[in-house]
Amino acid sequence: MFARSSLRCSLAQFLVLVTIAGAQQCSRQYNLQINQRLNISSINYPGAYPPGSSCRYLLVAPPNHVVHLSCRFEVYPDNCGTESLFISRDGDMQFRDAERYCRMGQITRLSNFQSLALAYYSSNSNTQQRARLSCQATTRPAPCDCGWSFPARIANGVEAAKHEYPSMVALRDLTSNQRVLCGGNIVSDRYIITAAHCTARQPVASRLMALVGEHDLSSNSESIYAAQYPIRSIINHPAYTVTSSGDLNDIALLQTARPMRWSRGVGPICLPARQSGETFAYENVDIAGWGTLGFTAPKSNTLQKATLLTMENRVCEQRYNASIAANQICTYDSRGQGQDSCQYDSGGPVILRQQQRLFLLGVISYGRVCGQRYGIGVNTRITAHLNWLWRYVGGGVCVR
Repeated sequence: MFARSSLRCSLAQFLVLVTIAGAQQCSRQYNLQINQRLNISSINYPGAYPPGSSCRYLLVAPPNHVVHLSCRFEVYPDNCGTESLFISRDGDMQFRDAERYCRMGQITRLSNFQSLALAYYSSNSNTQQRARLSCQATTRPAPCDCGWSFPARIANGVEAAKHEYPSMVALRDLTSNQRVLCGGNIVSDRYIITAAHCTARQPVASRLMALVGEHDLSSNSESIYAAQYPIRSIINHPAYTVTSSGDLNDIALLQTARPMRWSRGVGPICLPARQSGETFAYENVDIAGWGTLGFTAPKSNTLQKATLLTMENRVCEQRYNASIAANQICTYDSRGQGQDSCQYDSGGPVILRQQQRLFLLGVISYGRVCGQRYGIGVNTRITAHLNWLWRYVGGGVCVR
C-alpha cells in the first residue's frame, strides 16, 4: 500500500470524473473465471497513458467469489497532480465513495462483493505529468456472509432506511399494472422465499419478476443497487393448504433465471439453522414491505417497516381466537400503535436482529383487518420448514 491523496473522493470529484468520461477512450467489462489471471495495463504499455485519458474497467467474479486486484501505479513526477487512479471495491462504475490514488506505489485491494471497478483519469489534456498502470486480477472464494444491514407502508409503520434490508424483494406480476404483488426474501444467489398464496395468485413463473436492491418503486434511478431477475421456476411447499381460518405451510421458493449479484443493497438474509429448537417467543422483530398503509389504503412507493413482538403460540390462539399451528409464528402490536402487515406485504420477512445480523424467522402469511391497535399477524415459521428448504437451497446458503 502507499500514500493516497484521500481515503475517499468527494462527490464533486466523481461528478467531474463521470462528466469527462463522456469522451472516454476506453471502457471495458471483464468477466473473470475461477483460477484465471487477468492482466490490465495502460494504453501502449510500457508507455504512459496519453494526456487527458479516461479509462474505466469493471471486473466481475463468478458467483460466490470476490476479485483480488494488485496494481503497480507509476506517476512522473511523483506528486498528486493531474493523473489519478480510482478503485471502487463495491464495483460502482459511477465511482461514488471510491478510493483515489495519485502517488506512485503498489496497490492491493479485495472487492467487497462480486465486482470491483477501476478507473484511470487524467484531468488535463495539456499536462506534463505522465502515468502508467499494470494490474493483475484474480478471483477468490467469497467468505460466508449473510444478513448484513448498513444503516444500523407496513400499516402505520415508518419508512425504512435505504438498503436497510438487502434481502428484501418486491415481486411483480408482469401481467398486472400493479407495482408489487408480494414481498420476498433472498436466501441464496438463486433462491427467494415468499408465501405460497402469492404464487397461487400468479402460478406462471415466467410472469414473475424479482426486483432487488429497491427502496422507492416509483423511481427508476433512485437506487444504484437495483436490479431485476426473471423467475425460472416456482416450488410450492407440498403441504400448502388453504383453510377457513388461514393458510398452512404458506411458503414457496422462487428460482431466479440467473444468479443474483451481491452488493451493499442486495444480499441473502441468514436462516436460523443453529436455533431450530427455539420458539423465539417475546422477541422484538421487524416486518417490512411495500403493501398498503392501512386496510383498503393505497400501497406505499417506499419500503416501510415496523417493529412488533412475537408471542407464544398458545397465547396467540387465545387472543386471535383461532387455531395456530406449531409451524406458524405470531407477531403482535404490543405498543398499540396500529403497526401490522397489510395487503401486498404477504411473502415479506419477519426479521430478528441478532449479533449484528438479520435472521429470517417468518414469512408474512395472513391476519385480520390490518392496522388495528394491538393487532395480531400470523406468519409461516421458518425453523419448522428448514428440512424442506435444505433440499433446494442447502448448498448455496451461508449458515451463521
